Amino acid sequence: MAHREFDTDEVTNWIRAAARPFDGSSPDAPLPDTLIDRIGDAVVVGLGTATRAAHEVAVLAHRVLRELVERKGFRALALLDDETVVAALDAYVRGGIGDPAALLRDAWVPWRTTETLAVLEWARAFNRAHPDDPLRLFGLTPEAAKLSHYALVSDFVAHVAPERLGELRAHYDPIITAHRLGEHIQRADGTHPGRPFADHARDALTLVESLPNSATVLDAARLILRYHESSLAAGGRDLAAEAVAAADRITAWHDATGQRIVYWEGMSNTVVAGRLTLSALAQEFPTTGYLLRKRFGAAYLSAGITFHDGRLRADLAVPAPAPEFADTVLDIPGHDGYLLDLHAPQPDSVRQWLHRPTRLRLIVGTYRPERDTDHHISGAGLGDWFDLLFRVRSVTPTHPLDPPPLTR
Repeated sequence: MAHREFDTDEVTNWIRAAARPFDGSSPDAPLPDTLIDRIGDAVVVGLGTATRAAHEVAVLAHRVLRELVERKGFRALALLDDETVVAALDAYVRGGIGDPAALLRDAWVPWRTTETLAVLEWARAFNRAHPDDPLRLFGLTPEAAKLSHYALVSDFVAHVAPERLGELRAHYDPIITAHRLGEHIQRADGTHPGRPFADHARDALTLVESLPNSATVLDAARLILRYHESSLAAGGRDLAAEAVAAADRITAWHDATGQRIVYWEGMSNTVVAGRLTLSALAQEFPTTGYLLRKRFGAAYLSAGITFHDGRLRADLAVPAPAPEFADTVLDIPGHDGYLLDLHAPQPDSVRQWLHRPTRLRLIVGTYRPERDTDHHISGAGLGDWFDLLFRVRSVTPTHPLDPPPLTR
């Protein structure tokens, strides 16, 4: 599919004129007033990122969150993560309960960064200053297996059937590694030990079920099995069903509290698309953003954060996007960071381009530079997906927190 078969000069000139630059080097620098003006009476803002592994993207998302909370009265942050983990993070930001760095050890791997920790520490400070009007956090997925569940099952087997602990460890030792590096990524990297992790988890559950008095740990063993059965590697991820569940939880939270909500996620979830193609995962589905637009109308606002090039790890460089990607047209030399209101006045040629089906780069965990063009979303145009678009030019890696020990 060719996307630059027409003269893009008018589009480029419009972007250059409409772009509102901002300082991308400072986490405390103000953002353009266009953000606040465009938010208006939005009830839910989808804040979608093109990668979860870039420092500049994470810091910019944090800046947007701060603006929405401090200047527009948003009081809830929805995260696509285990509801019990996010509830613990909420307890920290509301009442200072727990160690935030330790709590993040149970979060989804991309959240285990110093950048996320900075968000939590800012939220805690905000809530100390606003005890009667705090920012809340809530999760959008059911409880998932954690390292503590493996330890619980292992301790039980060691107590009631120590002669079978080695058998259990043979199942759990390989698969617990998925809590640091997803099984699908291990397969892509060529580091996977071979046997499907769900098969190991299933055999471990069978072992536990055969032991006396195992009812106390069966829930943990079942959570572990569900975690691996529902993974991308096992083919158990139903992104359409996940989108519905997330939209339901966001809607229910707003109905119960009346709070305005920031939904911070990957842009494949937040964009408004009745049928989004996520190329790298070979899935098509209606997005959470689409469902929220159907429920809230114009009160759901879709904002995206994209980038041009950079590094996501010391050994993982992302090149400039392919010419056929919309990212290439969005690159404006001399603009290290800018905000674009896709509803700003525009000539017909620009309007047509904004609603022309295109590709926009999206980085997932299996990303490889040599297959850069495989990593994108498609199915509609920028003006269909987004209301606001933030652009940063070059990125550097996020800063991981120390990983938790893989205790069993």
